[in-house]
Amino acid sequence: MALPTISGETLDIRSPRPISPDSADLSSSNPCNEHEPHHIGVPDSGRRAWLVVFGGFLNFTASFGLLNSFGTFEAQYERSMQLPTSTVTWIGSLQMFILFLSGILVGPAFDKWGARKLMLSGTFLCLVAFISCSFATRFYQFLLAQGFLFGLGCALLFYPTTSAVSEWFDKRRGLALGLVCSGASAGGILWPMVLNEFFMDFNGAKTHRLTAAIAIPMLLLSCVLVRERHVRLAGHDMAGNEVKASQTSISKAIWDTRFLGLSSALLFINCGMMVPFFYIPGYAQDNGVDTTMSNNLLAISYSASLVGRIFTGWVADHIGRFNMLILISILTSLATFSFISAKTLTTFIAFSVLFGFSSGGIVPLGSACVAQTTPDMGHLGLRIGTMMAISSIGTLAGGPATGAIKGATHAWPGVFIFCGAVTMAGAGILCAVRVVSNKRLVF
Repeated sequence: MALPTISGETLDIRSPRPISPDSADLSSSNPCNEHEPHHIGVPDSGRRAWLVVFGGFLNFTASFGLLNSFGTFEAQYERSMQLPTSTVTWIGSLQMFILFLSGILVGPAFDKWGARKLMLSGTFLCLVAFISCSFATRFYQFLLAQGFLFGLGCALLFYPTTSAVSEWFDKRRGLALGLVCSGASAGGILWPMVLNEFFMDFNGAKTHRLTAAIAIPMLLLSCVLVRERHVRLAGHDMAGNEVKASQTSISKAIWDTRFLGLSSALLFINCGMMVPFFYIPGYAQDNGVDTTMSNNLLAISYSASLVGRIFTGWVADHIGRFNMLILISILTSLATFSFISAKTLTTFIAFSVLFGFSSGGIVPLGSACVAQTTPDMGHLGLRIGTMMAISSIGTLAGGPATGAIKGATHAWPGVFIFCGAVTMAGAGILCAVRVVSNKRLVF
């Protein structure tokens, strides 16, 4: 007899937990026994679960895609307001800082209220941000609208999405998060082309309104599709098994050696990984690559990251998420070092592909590793948010640090040596966390 379902989740009314051939014992199976550990199955597939993934993809295409395309806005603002790059860059830096830092508040809010209320609030803030930009004429107005409001709106969209997807998947969590995050890469490829056409054909005000007209419907649809599971996961681990009361406290969720080690590793990795995306075009131009092709290197890198996010997520589900995160962190470091020897267009393309492919999986696999080591899924949002808040230190520090190196040396090698070194340091911390956490080959 087919089991009843509610919103795509199978509910077994015959037993409080699935009975496997290894554990079946009809004489001891008693649904009324309150002392038996309670098990909540994780779907890992099904229409409802994959709709959440599709909604997350749309979300990231519209929100993160625009974040990744800030360079297009930056060029327009420099021309229209006659401001130097060092000034306009603060808008993009504030976006990313608010996105990362807000996790410490938005993550726990997901644990309490779920996804939809937060995502609708984020969509509204994104709408207000772009409408405000359409009326803005001064730098501080763009800083508040696109830097602060849009960054906060993206935070209210990002954390509920990654947390909700993690609730629906266990064995396929790496693949699911990789598919969702590939939306950011897709947006990073498509939005610059759309925005360049808009800025050429229309004024800045109309461009911001048209951008909102495209992005907001996508975000509203994602609000409908993305949702947390109706089954309450608080008090259960990532596989749906009931955990001891000592594992469910907030202090245990935060002051956990594995979690703090993982967060510290990602702080270093993000410090080194984010910066090369800002410098690739300028570095290529200084080596004789024309302006158009040097800007296209970013699109090439984002295309590779789209493939990398999906592929590394799928492989991680088979060889272990920590193992895969360590591997791609090392590859990202080596790819960063390799830019030092890039002198021709061919080598720039090759290294951009390698860097994009290897770095693409870091964000989704970082969240997957947090979920994997979360003792109580009721604190998943809190832990992902806290991890991102800790990582924000590296994200914020990377730009000024490399800028200071470039200013002091008046050369590029020091920039890429610094980025490669701190990324490799993060990979080293990950190795230590992985060894201490679990001795199994696949982890």
